[in-house]
Amino acid sequence: MNAVKGTNRLIRDDMRLYLGIFSSIALMLAVVYLAIGFIFDVSYATQLFGPMYGGICTFAIGGIITLFPVAIGMGSTRIQFMKSFYMNSVWMVAGTMIILHMAYFLLHLLQEKGIVDVTLYQPGMLYSSEYHFLSYLWIDLMCGFLVLGISVFPTVCWMRLGMRNFFIMFFGVGLMITLIVVFADFGEWMKWFASVNMMTLFTVLGCIGGALLLSTYPMMKNAPLTMKSKKD
Repeated sequence: MNAVKGTNRLIRDDMRLYLGIFSSIALMLAVVYLAIGFIFDVSYATQLFGPMYGGICTFAIGGIITLFPVAIGMGSTRIQFMKSFYMNSVWMVAGTMIILHMAYFLLHLLQEKGIVDVTLYQPGMLYSSEYHFLSYLWIDLMCGFLVLGISVFPTVCWMRLGMRNFFIMFFGVGLMITLIVVFADFGEWMKWFASVNMMTLFTVLGCIGGALLLSTYPMMKNAPLTMKSKKD
């Protein structure tokens, strides 16, 4: 097995592990939700996407921090690692959303048959209150890529900047956002948000997540194997 296949396999096995763990958690929760609705004949709303999005976030952070030095130590190059990580990250998001929407679809069928009356909140409900499999799946995919991007980008910044410089940057960005929120007039923004097509909005958010993910490439292609010390 050469370095490229070895790196792919290392990251793919890690991706499968996280996908299996968090999918199992979500599916067990779905069984519990259905059992409560069926046994007690109650109607209530809950959510299932939390564990699945948590799986994407955990894979993104854990993959970068733990697998990067291992893969380089096995003979991989930094560029090979990042290419494999990006590819498996896309599979992680796609696999997560397919499993999640299979559970959604099964619950939808049970609702139509009148067996249970449990509602699972989904981001797609902001687009339409009527169930649309493909539209809901697309919106969750975009949310998944956004979660992936905002998980990987700060992790890489932390690795390259060190804890002290990262928190200085984090504080500066947080302060800037706070000032914008305090002094900006959001009336026009709220009108725009209410009128914008939700499908377009979530697609843009997904593209932002993808851009954040790809922006880590120049930071990682010459990255050291270890994170900077806490004093940096």
